[in-house]
Amino acid sequence: MTFEFRRWMITGTGILLLGAAWLGFWLGPALPLYLAEPRWAHNFAFALIFITVGIASLRPSVLTGTGAVIASFITIPTELAFWSGMTATAIEGVLLVLVVGAATIEWWKKGPLIVPGPRAGFWLKTHLPLLSALGIAHMPFIFFLSRWVNGVPYLQYLPIEHEYSTTIFNAMLLVLVGIAIIEQYAKNVGRFSIQRAGFFWSVLMLLIPLASIGILGS
Repeated sequence: MTFEFRRWMITGTGILLLGAAWLGFWLGPALPLYLAEPRWAHNFAFALIFITVGIASLRPSVLTGTGAVIASFITIPTELAFWSGMTATAIEGVLLVLVVGAATIEWWKKGPLIVPGPRAGFWLKTHLPLLSALGIAHMPFIFFLSRWVNGVPYLQYLPIEHEYSTTIFNAMLLVLVGIAIIEQYAKNVGRFSIQRAGFFWSVLMLLIPLASIGILGS
């Protein structure tokens, strides 16, 4: 049995890898930053969002897709500092467990637990991933349109973030969201694979912000 790596070079895999790397970074090298300043806790929540959405895209169903949509829209109150990063992390942790549980059960049963009608099924298949992408899109939009311009109203739960790496990541995230949205309507344009473009763009999102930290110091 041969593992077909190219089969998994899709946007969903890239999002999953981004989330795992993000979580690993904040549990590893960046953990002292969180211990010194608990307001960085939102990074744990955002990493779990990416992992949840990535799993749902690789194991698509009504249950996993719904969980991913809810998880992605938790971005809004978290990025607007309506609650603490640890509160958001706890909520995202529960949603991740539910999505992983649903995906595991459906894999074991070799079929979805909820089977909608043909029309509803087609709508959900297209729009649940689309809504997940739109939920994630609020992260860079709120960052650039509000927090980056004036971070003072959010200081109770969020630090001011003007680091080059954070700015670059959010700018690149806008492109990734665009690719994820287009992917719901077309997998390829001629010989150009939109799915593979999303995967490679996700890899660049891992490398370029890290490079900026090494070169620019933040």
